[in-house]
Amino acid sequence: MTVDYSVYLVTDSGLVPEGLTLYDQVKASVENGATIVQLREKHLETKEFIERAQAIHEITKKAGIPLIINDRLDVAIAVDAEGIHVGQDDFPVAKLRQILGPNKIIGLSVKDVDEAREAIKENLVDYIGIGALYATATKELKKIPMGPQGAREVLKVLRDEGGQHIKSVLIGGINDSNASRSLYTSAIPGKSTDGIAVVSNIIASKDAGLATKKLSDIVKNTTKSFLVDNNTTNINPSSEIIENVKSISPMVHQITNNVVKLFSANVTLAIGASPIMSEDANDYSEFAKYPNSTLLLNTGTVQEPQIYLKAVREYNLNLKPVVLDPVGAGASVLRRLTIKNNLNNGHYTVIKGNEGEILTAAGIETQMKGVDSVEKNSIEFLIAAAKKLALNTRSIVVVTGETDIIVDGSLTGEYYIDETVKQTVVTINGGHHFLGKVTGSGCSLGSVIASYLGSNPKTPFLATITAVALYKEAGTRAGKISSGPGSFVPNFIDELYKLTLENNPKSWTLDIKSV
Repeated sequence: MTVDYSVYLVTDSGLVPEGLTLYDQVKASVENGATIVQLREKHLETKEFIERAQAIHEITKKAGIPLIINDRLDVAIAVDAEGIHVGQDDFPVAKLRQILGPNKIIGLSVKDVDEAREAIKENLVDYIGIGALYATATKELKKIPMGPQGAREVLKVLRDEGGQHIKSVLIGGINDSNASRSLYTSAIPGKSTDGIAVVSNIIASKDAGLATKKLSDIVKNTTKSFLVDNNTTNINPSSEIIENVKSISPMVHQITNNVVKLFSANVTLAIGASPIMSEDANDYSEFAKYPNSTLLLNTGTVQEPQIYLKAVREYNLNLKPVVLDPVGAGASVLRRLTIKNNLNNGHYTVIKGNEGEILTAAGIETQMKGVDSVEKNSIEFLIAAAKKLALNTRSIVVVTGETDIIVDGSLTGEYYIDETVKQTVVTINGGHHFLGKVTGSGCSLGSVIASYLGSNPKTPFLATITAVALYKEAGTRAGKISSGPGSFVPNFIDELYKLTLENNPKSWTLDIKSV
């Protein structure tokens, strides 16, 4: 039997809605796209477990899909199930294979790279369940959820240490609001997971069939959801992209630093977009549905985690662009935890920050003084870190500084990426040193990038290049006519406005290179 792991249903009879049975839920799910079923019953007596397994097996056999029994070898043998799934502390895998023979499916729960290495070393399991990805109410967790970042580490071990043949599914807190981006952001070059394991999103639903169909469609369309027209051979700022901002005037929802709200709003207006500031979760769902809306998450003023997570969830769900600006990411333990939490619980079209912020986001230790980076690293080192972060998060990464670095990690938006993938890197030189003397100049660049993405969602890389170049050119021009930071601010906003009206990027004096 060829096994399709894409929509892996795991049962929990305690979650079945009143008026329905587990049999009803499994039948509806299988008829609407579940490709494999695991029967998990922790509290049933053996006789009752076998009877339930036999009934569920009739459903799966009719559909031609496998039934996997959780943990109980005796039940799996009694009903001749297609396989068994065990945890790290359950029946030893070597003994299972010895008893069940070579043709039964054996699955194993894996929560870190060491357990993945052990599975490869034994070479006895058919698939692993990677998780818990997120917090879940269906199982008491012994470790902090790993998120897509942890899943990527496990997949790297499978890819690089002899486990390419082992299939995998993501499990833990997966539902229709996060399934697509979980698959997308967990994939690494040369290895992607084979499906999602779902419990409550299906079993607890009053319409398990509809819930399964929705998830099945999401999994099938993950390869399409993030597709973009990134032409990375063209790195010149585009007048068409600028015109789109002027004509569309996208709404830019900004959850941002308290000290920059006025400046960021004025910058957003100057380039033709429409700013709105809100940290009220009651706004998020409606805002995310507006045509061409986009979200800027700026963590300069650290908020309660759910303020960020609820916002990014809504914009991800509606496939709208999100810009993450991890202001001061390395300045304190709280800020490091905030950026880690945000990266693990959302997908970002662009991640923008200074040297220290991007290094922190990439998992590289760095020193920061407040929101400013203390260390000065070589441009080659920064490019390598930005490439790592971009590919890990499937985002475009912007490193700001005297030389701005823009790295493409979204590529064409394909779910599966080849191991030999090449990332485009662009550097932009220009601007003026007064930009570093004004509070909020970095933060409001995030507003410009978000505006350009909202108007040009299918060409995010060129939109980002154009936004960064516009910003630097405005800084160059404003600096020439300013006597200090005080006069620079209004001049800078004026130059942004004039450059947008002129819309002639060929006249800009910047040095833009592909590295």
